[in-house]
Amino acid sequence: MTEKLRLTLLSFACCNPKLGVHDKAYLERIKEALAKVGAEADIELVHATDAMMSKRYGFMSEIIPLFDKYGQAVTPALFVDHKLELYGGVPTVEKLIEVLGKHLKNEAV
Repeated sequence: MTEKLRLTLLSFACCNPKLGVHDKAYLERIKEALAKVGAEADIELVHATDAMMSKRYGFMSEIIPLFDKYGQAVTPALFVDHKLELYGGVPTVEKLIEVLGKHLKNEAV
């Protein structure tokens, strides 16, 4: 049995509540993509303020140079198994399937 993917969605809705609608759409698309590839995942939505205040989210430091350059436009950002995979908008289900599929193939090795 394959291990569950760990998906972490970084959000700036804590600082800009209008962005929450994008988080909701992203989470729905993630669930749709997971269903299509037949995979399971632990999904966590993390607000930027929580990420900055906890060592638990140290892996998110990978996005800091992008944030310094583009600001809030880098969110929502998706980390798969603690690796930054997508940032700056809500991807299509097809793009999510591509990204998730890459990680699922790595697990099978």
